[in-house]
Amino acid sequence: SLLIAVIFSFSLGQVAFAADANTQVSASPQWTNTDVVSTSLAFSGSEGSCGAYVLGKTGTTEITGTVVLERKNSNGTYITVKTWSGLAAKADTLIFNSTYYVATGYTYRLTITATVYRNETSETVSGYYEAYAS
Repeated sequence: SLLIAVIFSFSLGQVAFAADANTQVSASPQWTNTDVVSTSLAFSGSEGSCGAYVLGKTGTTEITGTVVLERKNSNGTYITVKTWSGLAAKADTLIFNSTYYVATGYTYRLTITATVYRNETSETVSGYYEAYAS
């Protein structure tokens, strides 16, 4: 199913989800409604390319989600830099892509939290990826 997700993302022109060093792909056999959760974060100077992808199992009717970009402080805590809320797809695939400018010299974490609706049940899943903006 991971291969299908990557191929599907390429067919949509969403190259941010290629399985490379800037992507974290999660798949859990414990998930009931979800096949894949993927996050992608890469920087070119202060320009951050943020991406997230959630693939529901066959029969998924809706996916809702929130994506959060956080900056890691020197003491190891995180501060929210940007939140994209209200994301939704009336199908089995939720794709998010955005660009956001940040201060360089920090590590950033991009997290997606999504709820996947299928067969009159729902489950909440999440995934994240960290990258350094130099």
